[in-house]
Amino acid sequence: MTAASRIALVTGSSGGIGAATAERLHSSGAVVVGCDRTAPDERPPWLADFRELDVTDEQAVQATVAGIREDYGAIDVLVHAAGVLGEVPDLLATPSSEFARVMAINATGSFSVLREVGLVMQAQRSGSIVAVASVAAKEARHAYVPYNASKAAVLNVCWSLALTLGPDNVSVNTVCPGPVNTAMWDQLATRAGEGAPEGDQRARRARAAQIPMGRFAEPDEVAATIAFLTDPANRYLTGLSMDVAGGARLGMGS
Repeated sequence: MTAASRIALVTGSSGGIGAATAERLHSSGAVVVGCDRTAPDERPPWLADFRELDVTDEQAVQATVAGIREDYGAIDVLVHAAGVLGEVPDLLATPSSEFARVMAINATGSFSVLREVGLVMQAQRSGSIVAVASVAAKEARHAYVPYNASKAAVLNVCWSLALTLGPDNVSVNTVCPGPVNTAMWDQLATRAGEGAPEGDQRARRARAAQIPMGRFAEPDEVAATIAFLTDPANRYLTGLSMDVAGGARLGMGS
């Protein structure tokens, strides 16, 4: 199979890492089907197709994956980038309802998407899966515990899926970004800066100073790593959790 003949499904395709990845896969010649909770006002040229999908709706996930498989004959690549940050930063201030909401989207939703696409790839005995986790999944933090815990769940599900699908010639990996210039970080920085533009910039500078490379990633830098992991030439790579974080977990940078 060549890169140009692949059918790629990208969840969270409407913005940030998902959009950058969809565009990069399209540039390699893949036919890209995007999924997100809401349709874009105008479908971008890098998406051959778009399906609205709420990943917390298990039946909708099953129907969407089955529909794409039926319409295109295969799903060769899955990039699962859909996710949310959460609303309450402090663990002791986090109600159970908020923990459950974030876990439903990031953990259970990921499980449903990965399972359904995994079944398709197992049947066709080929494929490549990359899920977007986070460096926050690999360490303890005071803040945003529902998000951190949910991304840790993504890591473990993907490791288990790599074990299960390895004999079927399916690779399963995760990328773990640090801070990225996306709407999700905008949301976090605004809260840290208490809504004031100058506070937002202070929060950004403070976080960037903790990163050895001294800056945030751009979405396309994460997309480049995802493209590498899904390239047919790299199909022997599986079970990886690759940090794309400018060294953010090194020493005091964590």
